[in-house]
Amino acid sequence: MAEKRRIIVTLVVLVLAAGSVIAQQSSASAASSSGSGGSGSNKDVTIEQLYLSQDIELQILRSQATSNDRQVQMLALQTIRSMSQDGSIQNNPGVGAVLQALATEGLQRQVREGNQIVNNYPDVRREACNLLGEMGGTAAKDTLLTVLLEDKEPMVVAEAVYALGKIGINDNNDVASHIAWVLNHETAKAAPDNNLAFACLLAVEKLSAKTGGVSDPEVINALLNVASGNYIRDVRLKAIDVIYKLRKQQQQQKG
Repeated sequence: MAEKRRIIVTLVVLVLAAGSVIAQQSSASAASSSGSGGSGSNKDVTIEQLYLSQDIELQILRSQATSNDRQVQMLALQTIRSMSQDGSIQNNPGVGAVLQALATEGLQRQVREGNQIVNNYPDVRREACNLLGEMGGTAAKDTLLTVLLEDKEPMVVAEAVYALGKIGINDNNDVASHIAWVLNHETAKAAPDNNLAFACLLAVEKLSAKTGGVSDPEVINALLNVASGNYIRDVRLKAIDVIYKLRKQQQQQKG
């Protein structure tokens, strides 16, 4: 145990020492990448390809993200949060690859000791989903859709679905249909999660505002089921409010 603590302390010291370098390079990285296109046209980069990166910040982040230690992974997310606050994660496919890996940590990359998964960290996945919503773009959207389908933790799914609404991309109605699926799956439970349902309602609301409306019958039916479902009053009223806003938006487009 003492040896593990020494390793963690060493890593923290190294990260803090590199912090100033990361802060100096993050703006330059964003500036150099911005010429390659908008957030929806990022080139896909995998976590493995970051081994070849000459960028010290990406090497550090990649090393932290592939650690099996929760605290080390949270350090990576704290660094990326700082980058998000100064706008330097936009159009940065390397950082996107780190977030995509952390958003599915314990799901797509599993480390086992015997029959137990030892890298199942829902709080890491939740924070990564939140930052993917900040980053935006098609790659982030696709990762978040994967989270909706594979993650079993309501708090992670709630963060992922809200992030999808914030990103506001609904090509071929894929995001709206996934949100409807999550809502229907939750409503069918004897004790549905109110927080997850409310996050879905907010996501539909945001998605509609950003895409000019959501008229998918599956989504409308899912909202109606929430309005009459086994949820607390605030959730049911929010479902009615979202339905009203969707109808109003549709009427405005027609007339």
